Amino acid sequence: MKKNKTLIILGAGGHGRVVADCAESLGIYTDIIFLDDCFSARKKNAHWIIAGPISSWIDYNDNTEFIVAMGNNLLRASLLQQLFSAKRCVATLIHPTAFVSEKCNLGLGVVIFANAVINVDAHIEDGCIINTSATIDHDCHIHAYCHISPGVNIAGGVEVGQYSWLGIGSSVVEYITIAKNTQSGAGAVITKSTQSNTLYLGIPATPVRSLI
Repeated sequence: MKKNKTLIILGAGGHGRVVADCAESLGIYTDIIFLDDCFSARKKNAHWIIAGPISSWIDYNDNTEFIVAMGNNLLRASLLQQLFSAKRCVATLIHPTAFVSEKCNLGLGVVIFANAVINVDAHIEDGCIINTSATIDHDCHIHAYCHISPGVNIAGGVEVGQYSWLGIGSSVVEYITIAKNTQSGAGAVITKSTQSNTLYLGIPATPVRSLI
C-alpha cells in the first residue's frame, strides 16, 4: 500500500510510542509526528519528532489523520471530541497481529494493539484502547473512551460502560454489565455487574472505593 498520509499523534508519552510503533507497522504513513505540551523542553519521543504543543493540531488538516494517545479516558475523550467537532480525519489503528472479526463494529479513534482479539458481533465505540493481548469475545459492547488494559479477558455478551478502565490481567465473566466509569485493579475477576464510578479489586472483585 502506498504511503501518502501523515499521522499526528496527540500525546508523547510511553503509550504514544506504542501507538506510533503500531501505526508504523501498518506501512501507510509517510510521516508520524507527535504533538505534546512538553514541546518547549523536548523535541523527540524516542524515534519520532515532537513538532509542537497539543493545541497546534489546528494547523494540520490536508492529507492528515489524527489519533489521541493518552491513557486518561476523560482527557482522550475531550481531545477527540475537539477533533470530531473540527471535522478532522480521526484514524483507527489495528496492529497487524491483532485478530478483529470482519463482523464487528469499530468506532473512530480506536487503537487495537498487538495480539488482541475482538470476536464476532462485538461493538467497540469511539476512542477506546484495546491493549496488548486483550480479548473481547462475541457480542460485547465496549462504550466510548474505555481502556481495556493488556491481558484483559472479557467473555461473551458483556457491556462495558463509558470511561471504564479495566486493569492489566482483569477478567470479566459472561453477560454482565460493567457500569460507567468502573475501574478494576490488576488481576481482578469481575463476576457480577458493577456500580458506576467505583474501583473494584480482588478475586472475586469487590467495590473498595468511590471514584468521585
